[in-house]
Amino acid sequence: MKNNQQAEADNVTVPLLSKLNVGQNAQRFFYNSFSTDLAGRLVFNYDLFGSEIVGFNSHKLCISTDFWSWGNDSFPTDIFLFFSAMEAIAFTNYFELNYDFDRCLFVSLGVKPSKSQVLKLKGLFHSANYHTVFGNDLLGHIYDCKISVWLNNKDCHFSLKNDIIHIASSNFNSSYKTAEIHQKKFKFSSFCRVFGKRVNLKIHKPKNGQHIYFFDLLKSKD
Repeated sequence: MKNNQQAEADNVTVPLLSKLNVGQNAQRFFYNSFSTDLAGRLVFNYDLFGSEIVGFNSHKLCISTDFWSWGNDSFPTDIFLFFSAMEAIAFTNYFELNYDFDRCLFVSLGVKPSKSQVLKLKGLFHSANYHTVFGNDLLGHIYDCKISVWLNNKDCHFSLKNDIIHIASSNFNSSYKTAEIHQKKFKFSSFCRVFGKRVNLKIHKPKNGQHIYFFDLLKSKD
């Protein structure tokens, strides 16, 4: 964060973020990453046409071919991927002591991440460590796996039938693979094990088992 931005952020709190239980350090870090509309809602811009809007009782998510990002966009050591910018803020609220966030880049891919988004990031920051912070549910587990494969410029498909996750690589040459995992056992580690995939990212989920997202956990503090 630039010095003049930091000085401004150090003296300001965001009433909406305070109501949502976001701590002062996280507020300072992300202060210049959004704008506010006339209703006082937070607006996170992804591209010219897509934005995420957060109110106290509302959250409009974004679908975009681009992404929202904040942090070190020069030489990040760690890149954290999210479905939403608000989840990034909630995550830092709990992990500010675990990472040097001045060396990290936070990226929201929106609610429908794509291979092209990931390859763009990989092309810009090929030596960074990648993390996913998606939901602790089936969709989140699938995208953990998809991101891992996309980082290697490959792809695979998932389908669910009778509580069994069916996985197939997208290429039909000699490296074509298929696998099956019961839904209750399906997560990134089991995918890597049965699909023969090398672990190339770190997964973060709320650990209490009661919340799917860190933003849900944050709001539950009331």
